[in-house]
Amino acid sequence: MKLAVGFFRSVFTVLYAAFWCGAAVITLILFPNSSEFVLTKFAKKYWSEFLMKWIVGAELDVKLHPETEELFKSGRGAVLVSNHSSYLDINLAFASTPTPIVFIAKAGVKKVPLLGGANERVGTVFVERGNITMAKKAIEKLETTLKTGRCVLVYPEGSRFETNEIQPFKKGGFHLASNAGAPVVPVYQEGMGEILPPHTFIIKKPSKPVVVRFGKPIYSTNVEELRDKSFEAVKELQAQLRV
Repeated sequence: MKLAVGFFRSVFTVLYAAFWCGAAVITLILFPNSSEFVLTKFAKKYWSEFLMKWIVGAELDVKLHPETEELFKSGRGAVLVSNHSSYLDINLAFASTPTPIVFIAKAGVKKVPLLGGANERVGTVFVERGNITMAKKAIEKLETTLKTGRCVLVYPEGSRFETNEIQPFKKGGFHLASNAGAPVVPVYQEGMGEILPPHTFIIKKPSKPVVVRFGKPIYSTNVEELRDKSFEAVKELQAQLRV
């Protein structure tokens, strides 16, 4: 019975995502300047918040460092770096972040029907490893996105991991943050890996609230320093939950 319910949740989640991605693409084509509305209403409220609460059934426990809260209120853009454990992390990010966000995504996402088109139109920064031309365009895109006051989220571990141990961070997103002169906000989330683990399609019923912690902003133009401080900050946020 639990398996059947989980399967139904998963199928409905996919269909629900397709609907809102399609609605976003159509809206952005008809109204090119509607990206703010699409991010705050379609992506955050109608898709992600509804999905997390009513379909997944997850309760969110979100806390922000006071300096990060002030940064968000100021309307200044930032690069958010978070651990990654589930396909649903994107919805968790939309639902838990109080400011509009877009993502740093692999270039292949552009080719995904509906999802790629919606992401491109709201300011998603696409990158491709080893492509210098695309890297320069990504920096320009990131700077433009940050100037609009949006935050850009990157998962620097590079993939989803079932273990709770934070994996080493890759440099890519920190190169972009350094070149754009943007503050980096460390984020730790816990619970989505239990609900929808990597390499699994069945969404499980949550046994406890999903935790999201936004740490103190980090300022530096040194790539290695940004990466190392962010890595330690995310681990510290995790450790604080164990106390």
